[in-house]
Amino acid sequence: MSLAGKKVLVVGLGASGWAAARALVELGASVHVTESSDSSVMEERAAWLRQRGALVDLGHHDLDHLAADLAVVSPGIPPTADIMRALEHSPTVVISEVELAYRLATCDFLAVTGTNGKTTTTSLLAAMLERSGVESVAAGNIGLPLIDAIGQVGELGAIALEVSSFQLAGIESFRPRVAVLLNIAEDHTDWHGSIDAYAEAKARIVENQTGDDFFVVNADDERAWKVAELATSKVVPFSTITAPTTGIGIEGPTVMWQGTSLMNVAEIRLPGRAGLEDTLAATAAALSYGLDLGDVKHAIDGFVPLHHRLELVTEWDEVAYIDDSKATNPHAALAAVAGLTDVVLIAGGRSKGIDLTSLKGTVPPVIAVVAIGEAQDEVVRVFEDLVPVDRASSMDEAVRAARARSVAGGSVLLAPGCASLDMYESYSERGDDFARSVRDLRGGSV
Repeated sequence: MSLAGKKVLVVGLGASGWAAARALVELGASVHVTESSDSSVMEERAAWLRQRGALVDLGHHDLDHLAADLAVVSPGIPPTADIMRALEHSPTVVISEVELAYRLATCDFLAVTGTNGKTTTTSLLAAMLERSGVESVAAGNIGLPLIDAIGQVGELGAIALEVSSFQLAGIESFRPRVAVLLNIAEDHTDWHGSIDAYAEAKARIVENQTGDDFFVVNADDERAWKVAELATSKVVPFSTITAPTTGIGIEGPTVMWQGTSLMNVAEIRLPGRAGLEDTLAATAAALSYGLDLGDVKHAIDGFVPLHHRLELVTEWDEVAYIDDSKATNPHAALAAVAGLTDVVLIAGGRSKGIDLTSLKGTVPPVIAVVAIGEAQDEVVRVFEDLVPVDRASSMDEAVRAARARSVAGGSVLLAPGCASLDMYESYSERGDDFARSVRDLRGGSV
């Protein structure tokens, strides 16, 4: 794909927009960047780009000067934004950074999407590729922009790609060799407008696949399984309930792959049903791609769970304090409590327009709730007729209240079911604050 001399508009100068703009400048494109923020970070990036001939607008989007051969839009910009509406009525072709990277790449893509579990599954899949000797890297929504990753992987390599609904909404030709759909539950309706539009964006992961490709899909998730009806690729189901003959699943204490015993379920280190699902999905993707079973099992055995995903902070007075700050929607919170007993749940934050009523399904094992953040009132309404509910205005207060409600043999679980941006910069900062609060309350011995 030659971009030399092409006029390319980059909308947004966050991580993916910054990566795209740098790559486009180096490829000889005529680059125009527009970014609504004028923070010091954006000023630094703009200065670098301007020195190399790019036109950069900061602090606003000039809707009267958007003409370009191609527009690369950052995933954080919703389709309802004025600039998106303006581009919609222009002849400019609009794509995501993922689509741009795909057009420039020569390697394979193993792409993972879903409402929950994407990062863990992508990381485990990347570990499997590495163990098998495949030149690879984990990229995309997991942190490393895909446009940067393609320069690190050769023609015979593969990228384990975490791809969001935002990124999939902007694809045209993107075709992963293996696509993984973990689940579809209500999330980001404030961006997509409806659960149906969100599901349609997720389904685009199979849009360009052919019969030579593979689609690994959760057979236990109704919305995800419906996407299998759209796929022209080889469908590989995974299940924690049954053992699909054409996929991977559970039969008693055994993990079965297409009718053959792979390992004992007890060998899977990731906790809970969510950890089991992620491991099955990554394994199915790896084996479908042709990786060696021994290498796959070694990767599973050596895999260290990621921070803020059912991460044990400490056990104190026979109570486990668990950080699952990554549970930023109700579906993730429901998965987090599965397999636990006598849970005191810390929940709340920014709800992103999602109805939190489904959190009622956490009772039992939830025996008490501490409500935090902007959605505090809604959390109280969900639980007040079911279990005791306390309010907290800070994480320190929340941990103290949760400890007071905890029982021996049970757990205090931070699984907010909401985004963190009302109180924190990120879910990881929220998780870190939870761990700090537990440590401070215990006297610094965690």
